Amino acid sequence: MGIFRRKRPAALAREVVRDHTYDDAILDIAAEEMDAGHLRAATTVLAECRDDPEVRALRAEVLGEHAIGHADELLELAKNNTDPDLWLLAGTAFIREAWAIRGSGRADSVGKDRFKVFFGTLRKAVGPLHEAAKLLPRDAVPWAQLQTAGLGLQVDRDQKDEVWREIVARCATLYPAHWTRLQILASKWGGSAEEMMAFAQGSVDAAPPGDPVVAMLPLAHFEIFLEQFEDAVQSRSALKIATLKMRYFTRHREEIATAADKWDSTPSKPHPRALQAHNLFAAAFALADDAPRAKRHLLGMRDHVHEVPWAYVAYLADDLEKEYSELANKYL
Repeated sequence: MGIFRRKRPAALAREVVRDHTYDDAILDIAAEEMDAGHLRAATTVLAECRDDPEVRALRAEVLGEHAIGHADELLELAKNNTDPDLWLLAGTAFIREAWAIRGSGRADSVGKDRFKVFFGTLRKAVGPLHEAAKLLPRDAVPWAQLQTAGLGLQVDRDQKDEVWREIVARCATLYPAHWTRLQILASKWGGSAEEMMAFAQGSVDAAPPGDPVVAMLPLAHFEIFLEQFEDAVQSRSALKIATLKMRYFTRHREEIATAADKWDSTPSKPHPRALQAHNLFAAAFALADDAPRAKRHLLGMRDHVHEVPWAYVAYLADDLEKEYSELANKYL
């Protein structure tokens, strides 16, 4: 039995870390300060990364999550200041509050009244984000957040495309903006598998060597995988389910490997989304039974598990962490 095939007992659970797929100690301290009620603590850590859109986008996203329930308070603070970081945080907090209200389920599982509150809360994000963009014209992050708001508000495609152009003009490789753009193009949001996949492949082609934005390719494949998996579940075909889970990523392994190699090809500075990208590649290569590549990216994850793609992999399982542990233990 080779080194990559050594198995641990399936019951052995790994020490999984969820909802923390980043390395940013300063951000963690600011989040703790916000939880303690010190809302202005967030503006300092946002201000110091205005010239680093990847770090700024991550910090806005995480701090916005910790600001849920305080969006109106942040908006009032912003109105009394000319601080772009307050405006950005207020807008992001409204987006996070809106999605907390909606939940993560499909549209047909969300009631009419809840949708009404969701849309109303989401609309509150638009004004503050435009103000943040006006105060810092070169900042891509308010536009990235506006893209997320537009996705939820179901604005027309022309508006979505216009916001995307604003993002790319400021930061052509912004990882979370690519993630949201891919969702906009997915069939579940009114796009198509073909358009989404073309975008993912184009993202790989355009990415500079060493940039994890190439992970848009396995992300697109997981979106298609999930759609096909749900169809197989609805047809109640155990054979279809087993075949899909065994063969889908095996068929696409070479294409995904080329993208992964482009990321690995050039040493680069640590990227805020590296752990998220490792998650996507690790799951794809594990399902493709590519042991060396699966091991490489599982080690890169350090057991920091991102909901996507592991919730897709564990679609029918009650315990995502158990499902991840069993697959990871196969290769580590």
